[in-house]
Amino acid sequence: MPQVSRRSFLGLSFAAAATWSVGEAVPASAGAPREVARLFELRGARRAAEVFPQSVASGDPSPDGAVLWTRVAPDAAGAAGGRVAYEIAADGSFGTPLVRGVTTAAAGRDHTVKVRIAARALKPWTMYHYRFIVGGTASRTGRFRTLPAPGTALPGLRFAYISCQDYTNGHYTALRHLAEEDLDFVVHLGDYIYETTHDSSFQGAQVREIALPGGATRAETLEQYRALYKTYRTDPDLQRLHERFAMIQIWDDHEFANDSYGAYDTDSEDEAANHAPDRKLASVRAWSEYSTAGARFDPSGGPTGALTIYRTLNFGGLMDLVLTDERTYRSRPPCGLGLLDKYATGGCPERLSPARTMLGARQRDWFTDQITSSTATWKVWGNEVMLMQFKLLDIYLGSLFPQMDAARKRAASDGRLSVFMNLDQWDGFPAERTRLLTAFRDVANLVTITGDLHSFGAGYLRPDFDDPSQDPVGVALLGGSVTSSNFVEMATLGQGGLIVPPETELTWALRGSNPHLAYFNSAAHGYVVMDVAPAGITATMKAVRSIRTPETPELLTLRTFRLGEGRPSLSTVDRGTRRLHNAGR
Repeated sequence: MPQVSRRSFLGLSFAAAATWSVGEAVPASAGAPREVARLFELRGARRAAEVFPQSVASGDPSPDGAVLWTRVAPDAAGAAGGRVAYEIAADGSFGTPLVRGVTTAAAGRDHTVKVRIAARALKPWTMYHYRFIVGGTASRTGRFRTLPAPGTALPGLRFAYISCQDYTNGHYTALRHLAEEDLDFVVHLGDYIYETTHDSSFQGAQVREIALPGGATRAETLEQYRALYKTYRTDPDLQRLHERFAMIQIWDDHEFANDSYGAYDTDSEDEAANHAPDRKLASVRAWSEYSTAGARFDPSGGPTGALTIYRTLNFGGLMDLVLTDERTYRSRPPCGLGLLDKYATGGCPERLSPARTMLGARQRDWFTDQITSSTATWKVWGNEVMLMQFKLLDIYLGSLFPQMDAARKRAASDGRLSVFMNLDQWDGFPAERTRLLTAFRDVANLVTITGDLHSFGAGYLRPDFDDPSQDPVGVALLGGSVTSSNFVEMATLGQGGLIVPPETELTWALRGSNPHLAYFNSAAHGYVVMDVAPAGITATMKAVRSIRTPETPELLTLRTFRLGEGRPSLSTVDRGTRRLHNAGR
């Protein structure tokens, strides 16, 4: 990894840019007036896809702007001397641009362009159009909506959240439907890429292939992580989604490595062998270049300090969206790195240690303050991994998973009557979870939105999940994966060797083992749409019938829930128009 000075680190994630509102004087840093004017001339010499192969994107909106992103083909960037123009208008014709700017596409950033726009000409809670221009060719047009002004009494907003979009495991047909929804923005909760390309734990279907530099099957270098993003970003459905809406992004594990923590991957059961600071820093740098997040990358912070992604976006007085990082600062797995140390395990004493942390002390204090001091009606926590307890009682384990007999006997010998399905989730950090949910007892209208598990679900949050009589402190919603294998598709619970029972039986057993769980479905792929209003939230879980072929599939409603304002409540509005059969096949 080449060394980078502090003076030049800003150029790694954000391009130095000159931005001005039309009518203002063009900054001298943009260049001579005649030269600048020529940068905006359209000469139609090449197709947009040739010059901008990953199209355009936006993210992290503010009341007066957003982050704008594109990538320029290296030959086009070279022919234009690396100079890139961009403009923002109230409509897609760009007849009267409101904002213009000039920046660069540098090889050191893999020719990505990422600029933070803040302009007086842009008004709060307004939809704008933008494009980039290189060598006389304009990119495709993108849109973003600015945030409302602070304290605005917003009557409502509509967004969707997604996660887990393994490129090789299927087509992005869910995103094709999502791009046609009427939304204000999209939240991506992580696993935007998968670091592996031929791993049967996640990519059993191998519908599409990715060739990594050097013939690797998993990314470990900056070049390889960049190659993943470049490939993912060529998908037309993902491009269309980015063009239509600002995307607010955080990461989960696969942007680095499966079940990662800090600067450690878990590719071996030897923790020392898993320490991969160079690999971690490469993955963070690639994410900073290709994501739409407004965080700035500083390599001098090292693999766990180069980028801070936890942040809050305020939507007037209606909603605060609080996003956390549940990978960078977490403790190691509590019971070991083996398969049955993390999955379908009875646990171990270390799991209960109050010193264990998912968020890290600094982020935890910040997060607690963000939630408890919020004056917004709704506090929505963008949370990477399942917060609710997720156990399977012994009475179900023996019949549903006879292959797990060793785990069942080990749990029984310790006096336990159940096993935890996944200690990579918050079940591996119960003391910190209890601490947080206890602190949120007096917080009204707390909702968590979560990805990672490749399953749809809904339930209640309690400081003590083993006490169903305890009053809930919030509502938890799970969104299914875009393509990544769910429980029904995996022959393995995602890790290999363990045959999954029929979805209906598994759902019945999981709900019987977790009284706080109101709904669970791990047989579909899709997204969740959130209609947020002062009096309540309507959450609609939508799924596509197929991800295995590129043809446009039918879009189905799995469940629609109503979350009432005030005391945590979760009611079913729509049980779905029909049952999904073999949804992912």
